[in-house]
Amino acid sequence: MTVMELLRKGTSTTGGPDPRGLHRTLLAGAGAASASALAFVLPALLVWVAASQSTVEWTTALGVGAGLWLLGGGAHLTLGGTPVTVVPLLFLALAVVGGAWAARRAVRETTEDRTVTLAGDVLHRPLALATGAWTVGYAVAAALWAVVAFAAGPEPVLWTLVLPVVVVPVAAAALALRRCVRARPELAGPRLSRPPWLPDVVRRALRPGVEGAVGLVGAGLVACTVLLVLHWGRVTHLQGELAPGLVGGAVLSLAQLLVLPNLGLWAVSFMAGTGFSAVEGASATWTGSRTSLMPMVPVLGALPEPGAFAGIVPAVVLVPVAVGAFVGWRSLRSVARLSRTRTKLLVTGTAVALAAGLLGLLDVLAGSSLGAARLSSIGAPAGAMTLALLVELAIGAGLVLLWDRWKLRR
Repeated sequence: MTVMELLRKGTSTTGGPDPRGLHRTLLAGAGAASASALAFVLPALLVWVAASQSTVEWTTALGVGAGLWLLGGGAHLTLGGTPVTVVPLLFLALAVVGGAWAARRAVRETTEDRTVTLAGDVLHRPLALATGAWTVGYAVAAALWAVVAFAAGPEPVLWTLVLPVVVVPVAAAALALRRCVRARPELAGPRLSRPPWLPDVVRRALRPGVEGAVGLVGAGLVACTVLLVLHWGRVTHLQGELAPGLVGGAVLSLAQLLVLPNLGLWAVSFMAGTGFSAVEGASATWTGSRTSLMPMVPVLGALPEPGAFAGIVPAVVLVPVAVGAFVGWRSLRSVARLSRTRTKLLVTGTAVALAAGLLGLLDVLAGSSLGAARLSSIGAPAGAMTLALLVELAIGAGLVLLWDRWKLRR
C-alpha cells in the first residue's frame, strides 16, 4: 500500500467503499461456495471415473455431486419420487465455519480502516457492505449449483433450498462479523452490541443454553465413539463385504464420518429415554434393542446387539441431568450473585429451554428419511426428545438453584 493510499484511508470521513473491492469480495463469496461444493462434486466425479462399467454420463455424476452438496447444506432431495432428507450435520457445520473463515479473510481490509463510520449505529459501513457483497456472491453461486442439480442430478425440494442458498451464507457472515467485532469492538455500534429487541433475560441465557446443547451433542459423540471402538470388527467386516474399492471406500468412509453427529443425536435421544430407530423394526430404548433387516451401511454395525439391556442402563439419564446442572451453574454466573430468585429462575429456565429447543431443532434439521418404506422414518423422535430433555435439564438446573439458595441462606 502506497503512502497516498494510506493518507486517503486515514483521512476518509465518509467510509465510502471501493467498488473494485466490493467486486472482489463478491467473487470471494462465489469462490467460497464453489470450493465447498467441490467437496462433493469431485468425489462424485472420481467415483464415476473409477467405475469402469458405468453407463451414465459425467454430467449426471456432476449433478449428483451438486445435489449431495445441497443436501449437506440442509436441502432435501427427491430420487425417483423418493424423499431423501438426512443432512450430514458435520458437513453443515464445516460449511458454516469454513464460510466464516473465508468471509473474514475477504473483509479483512475493511476492518483495518483508521476511521470508523457507523451505519445507523449498527456497524462500520464498509464492513457491512463488504460482508453483504460476500453473502450475495455465495448465495448466487449456491443458486447456480442448484440449477446444475435440477438439470442433471437428484431434484432438490425447492423450498428447502433456502438453507444452503440463504441460511448458510448468512450464518457464516454473521460468525465472521462476530469475530471481527471481538477483535476490534469499535466496529460495532450500540444497536449491534446490545440489540434493543433482545430481552436481557434471553441475552444472559443465550450462552449457557448453547453450551448446554453443545455438551449434549458432545456426550452423544463420545457414546458413538465408544460403540465404534467396541464393534470395530463388525464395522470393518461390513465395509469389506461391500468391496467398494479404493476410491469408493474412501468416499464411503468420508460419508459416514459426516453423519457422525447425526448418530450422536440418536445417542442423546437414547440417554433422554426416547430411543431411536435405525430402520423400521430396528430400534433401541432403555429396555432393549430390536433388530430387523438393516441396510448395508457399515457404521450401523456399531449398534447394540438385539436383546434386553441390563437394569442399570436407564442410569444414562444422569448425563442430561448433569448437563442441566452445568447449564444452571453457567446461568448463575451470568447474573449478579445477590440477584433476586425470580431473575435467576428466569435466566436458568430460558437457558434450559434454549438447550432443549436447539437439540430438537438440530434433530429436525438432521432429517429422518433415506428412502422409501423401511427407510422413510429413521433417527430420533424430535418432539418427544425435546420434551424429555426439557424435563431432565430442568431437574439438573433446579438442583443447582436449590444449592445456590441454600448457600445464600447459611
